[in-house]
Amino acid sequence: MSSLQDALADKLEDADEAEEDGRFEQAIILCNEVTRIDRKQAEAWKIRTRSFIAMERLDLAIENAREAAKLFPSSVTHRIMQARIHVLARRWEKGATIYRAILRDNPAHLNSIRELMDFETITPQDDIYTQLVRAADDDGMKPYDRASTWFLRAQIHMVAGEDDLAFRLFDEGNRRMREDVHENRRLEYSFSRLLPELDLAFQRRHSPMTPPDACPLFVIAGLPRSGKTLLEKLLGSQPSLYAVGETSVLYNLFLDVDRSGGADGTIRALRALPGQPIRDHFADRLKYGPKKGAIRCIDTTPGSLEQLGLLGPLHPDVPIVFVRRDTRDLAASLYFKQFNKAHRYTYDLGTAARAIARTEYLARRWQATMPNPMAEIRYEEMVADPVGTARRLLTQFGLPVEEEALRHAAGDDGRSLNLLPGRSLDGVGAIRRDLVGFSERFARQLETVLPAYEAEIRDLG
Repeated sequence: MSSLQDALADKLEDADEAEEDGRFEQAIILCNEVTRIDRKQAEAWKIRTRSFIAMERLDLAIENAREAAKLFPSSVTHRIMQARIHVLARRWEKGATIYRAILRDNPAHLNSIRELMDFETITPQDDIYTQLVRAADDDGMKPYDRASTWFLRAQIHMVAGEDDLAFRLFDEGNRRMREDVHENRRLEYSFSRLLPELDLAFQRRHSPMTPPDACPLFVIAGLPRSGKTLLEKLLGSQPSLYAVGETSVLYNLFLDVDRSGGADGTIRALRALPGQPIRDHFADRLKYGPKKGAIRCIDTTPGSLEQLGLLGPLHPDVPIVFVRRDTRDLAASLYFKQFNKAHRYTYDLGTAARAIARTEYLARRWQATMPNPMAEIRYEEMVADPVGTARRLLTQFGLPVEEEALRHAAGDDGRSLNLLPGRSLDGVGAIRRDLVGFSERFARQLETVLPAYEAEIRDLG
C-alpha cells in the first residue's frame, strides 16, 4: 500500500470513529478530504450519507447518496440508502420505486424486500413471495439469510390473515436461527456474574464523597419491542433531549473493563480510567449534535440493563426509565422478529418468556438499590396517553415540557405503515393502538409463554 493510500485509510478510520462518537460534522469534513483526493473511496460516501442523516439534513443526504450511486453503479448500498432517506422523509412512492428497481436487478435482495414490506402490502401471489420460496433452501445463501426468508414469508401470511400458516413459518425461521446460525449455543438471557454483588450495600459503599460533574445522559432501559423507541421518539421531540439511539457506550464500557476484582474492583477500575468516559462521550454528543439546546442524550441500548448497577456510583444524577409491556404481546413480538446474535433468547418462546421475567427482575433490583432518579412505565399506558405519559416523565425529572412538540410526535398513528408486531421503522416511529393485545390472535400457539414466565418469576423470588 502506498503512502497516499495509507493516509486515506487513516482519514477514513478517523471519519468512522468521528461518526461513531457523534461528531458528524468532523466525519463529513474528513470524508470531503478523502474524496477530494480520490472520489472512488466508497466508504467515504457511505459515512458522509449516514452523517447527514444523523444531522437531520436529509436534503444533503439524498444528494450525496445519488452522486455515490452514479459513481458506483454496480453497488446496491447507495441505492438502498436513497430509498431509506425517502422513507425517513415519508416519500413512500419514491422509496418504493427504488426498492422495486433494486429487486428487478436482484429479485432476492432481502433488505429491499424487508424494507418495502414496511409500507407496501406483499401477498402470497406476488413475485416477491415466489423469490422468497426459491431462496429458502438456496445453499449459496448464508444461513442467516435463508432463515430470513421464513420470517418474511411469515409476515406476508400474517398480513393476509393466515395466522396458523404464519406461525408455522415463524417457528421454522426461529428453528433455523437456533440450530443453523447459532448451533443451539448461548440461547438464554443471562445475568452478569457481578449481579449478586451489585446490591444496596455496594451502592452505599461506593457513593461519591462529593457530587460528581453532571452527566448529560438519560437512559431508557428494557427489552427490544417493549416500547423504548416510541418513548425515545416522544421524549426526543423536546428541545432539551437529544435522541442518540442505541450507542452501546455503557454496555461496551462495563463489558470491557477489568472485572476480575469483583464489583468493588470493577468500580475502582472504572474510576481509574482517564477522564469520565460516560460523561465525556455524551457531552461531546451534545456539543457536536444538531440540537444545540439539548442538555441530555437519550440512550436506549438494551444491553445496558444487565450491568446498570455500575452506573450508580459513577453518575447518580442520570435519570433512568424502565419500559415494560404485556408479557404475551412482548414474547410474540420478540419471536416474530429476526434478531442478530445479541438477542438469541428470542428464538424460542420459552427463552423469550424467561428473558422477560429476568429483565423485570433487574428493573426491580435497580430501583431498589440504585440512587438514580427512576421511573417505570408500561407500553400500554404510553399508547393510550402518549402526551400525558411523556409529560409526567419530563415533569418528574425536572425537564421543561414543550406541549406542541409532544403532540406532534404523538400524532403519528402509523396507518401508512405495515407495522406488524415484529417490525418497526425506528427512524419514523408510530403509535399503533391495535398492537395492544394483538397476541390474543395467537393464544393457542402462545400457550407456553405465561407458564414459563411465571415459573421464572417464582424461581427469582
